[in-house]
Amino acid sequence: MKTTALALLLLSVSGSAFATNTNIEAIDYQVSVTVEDSESKLSFPTFKFHSFGQEVTSQTEKCIYSGVLSKHEANAILLEAKMSCDYENGESSGQMPVFILDKEGGEASIELGEDQANLWKYTVLVKALN
Repeated sequence: MKTTALALLLLSVSGSAFATNTNIEAIDYQVSVTVEDSESKLSFPTFKFHSFGQEVTSQTEKCIYSGVLSKHEANAILLEAKMSCDYENGESSGQMPVFILDKEGGEASIELGEDQANLWKYTVLVKALN
């Protein structure tokens, strides 16, 4: 991944999707994350949140993704994360865009860039487990 693409991580953009009603405090969540640019695709191993405020980490060969899930209003969850990578030519790190999802989970994605050569895409899939 290009260092310039990771600079885009500093942007804070929200995506949203909304649905039904259960006790949000008692729900565990499973999360899948992918980050793509014109040169590579990172698919982080799936991880789980067992409580709000818990920081969970997943890593690929060169990058670490750390996320925190919190309650956002009555029926929504908020995913905040950061990603850091260690490349041959140096390190890069930054905040990921924030996603707000229905408490049941869902998929959220953001694409940044002006053309295919500079496109950067961040996607999360969040599933409520109980």
